[in-house]
Amino acid sequence: MSSNTSPRFTTIQWLVCIIAAIGFLFDTYELLMTPLVGVPAIAELLQVPANNPLVTQWMGRMLWLSALCGGVFGLLGGWLIDRFGRKRIMAASIFVYSLSPVAAALSTSLDWFVFFRCTTFIGVCVEFVAAITWLAELFPEKRRKEIVLGGTQAFASVGGLLVTGINVWVIAHAGALPALPLPEVFNGHAAWRYTLFTGLIPAALIAFLLPFVPESQIWREKRQAGTLKRPSFGELFAPELRRVTLVTALLSACAYAAAFGALQLTPLRVAPGLPELAGQRAALRPLQIEAGQLNTNLLAVMPAFLQAEQDVPGLAELSAQRAKTRIAQRAARKADDQEQLARLGLRFSQLETNLVQLTGSRPGAKKAVVEREKILKLLGDNRDLQEPFDKAVKERGNTIQLYQELGGLIGRILLAVLLLAALTRRNLLRLFLVPGLALFPVTYWGLYHESAPAMQWGIFLCGLMVVAQFSYFGEYLPKVFPLHLRGTGGSFATNFGGRMIGTSAALLTTNWIAPMVGAKSTFDQVAVAAGIVGTSVFVLALALTFFLPEPKAQTDEK
Repeated sequence: MSSNTSPRFTTIQWLVCIIAAIGFLFDTYELLMTPLVGVPAIAELLQVPANNPLVTQWMGRMLWLSALCGGVFGLLGGWLIDRFGRKRIMAASIFVYSLSPVAAALSTSLDWFVFFRCTTFIGVCVEFVAAITWLAELFPEKRRKEIVLGGTQAFASVGGLLVTGINVWVIAHAGALPALPLPEVFNGHAAWRYTLFTGLIPAALIAFLLPFVPESQIWREKRQAGTLKRPSFGELFAPELRRVTLVTALLSACAYAAAFGALQLTPLRVAPGLPELAGQRAALRPLQIEAGQLNTNLLAVMPAFLQAEQDVPGLAELSAQRAKTRIAQRAARKADDQEQLARLGLRFSQLETNLVQLTGSRPGAKKAVVEREKILKLLGDNRDLQEPFDKAVKERGNTIQLYQELGGLIGRILLAVLLLAALTRRNLLRLFLVPGLALFPVTYWGLYHESAPAMQWGIFLCGLMVVAQFSYFGEYLPKVFPLHLRGTGGSFATNFGGRMIGTSAALLTTNWIAPMVGAKSTFDQVAVAAGIVGTSVFVLALALTFFLPEPKAQTDEK
């Protein structure tokens, strides 16, 4: 064997790579649950339809709170990585983001649901930094380190495809799955709850594999020898580290801004405006106006209904039974199941008798229940009329999302290959930034107006250019901070810069820039704004590369 040939991977090294790949995969899996489960969960917990303005408001609040918590507590997690060890904190973070979705699935209040989605985000933010730091130190040989970091991070893009597929399966089979132990007012077969339960998978896998893999040897040896410095946030801004700290944080913020200020908004906020969906938009417009008025009426009667539930014992459970029976009647009517309709009709008659008896001394309570049910019926009828048109819009958005995820996967793989090339780290990053400067305006200002297939390929390439940068930082950051600050420095760049500041670009796009754009529709406004944000942050990132330090040959402490 040549002296230049690296020895084969050992069994332990393969296990390390498997654990890291599982961690990266489920990082994305856990985060991308939010757009899949957020709307139905909030609607059920608030007892309003999914298209109610309250649902939109709370979805925005939850995204903002989770990003804030991820940035603040993720930064603390980086310090813990340096203080108590890479493997230990990585394991703890994986268990946090695995158990939090289960707790969210069993939530019976919106406050607890939002809380556990925030803890999920915290776990993900900490795990990413812990994993890249752990891998970088377990594979000190340069070429192998680059292969391992690039290859395992590619699994992050698989997570988005996996969670989408599992959610589709859960929706199709939710009715046949065991009912969850919830109060009567909630749906024990809600698909969003089962999807959240799948978040437990990584904890089961990691709990089995983790005892067989080591802690970072260099970190452990220095700590045992008493030569490991204590991590310090202030040291990140010492003269010798200030430049790398600020530049990597800003570059990470730019990458996340492009993702959240453009790519993540595209399936729902841009794709419905594609030329092929003009007919669906025209048909949906009057129905959506009607739904808006009905939702306003619903919000007006909700205080009286909620007060009636408090004043009359058992009314909440009875109202839930009536709601479930009405939903079953609607489904049976669609299926033209006359026998089931007859049974449900008898069931509802009994529930009507129960309502009269329960509210005999409180006629106002019965009125509140009936008025709410009438509006919900009208909203259900409206939703049925919207369904064929809305389905076409959602399918087009899902296709756009698929192309984006595939582009991200190819970008991560391409980055892993390019890491082996003899390129400076500045030039490697520029290989993705320079094409992106042209791709974002072309995609959002040109291809968007051409056709859906053209837009799909534009999003594919934009996704490639953006997501590859996430793997880039995963390989770069452990090289530019000293051993005792790798977790702290990497967390500042990724969590504070990227996941807290960068993700706020979604608000910048939709709430600030889009309303100032004089476009025909809100979809066109968001498309123009997304192009502005995506192009601007790529310009800023390209300028920042001139200040990006090249990694030193050795960053471990002597």
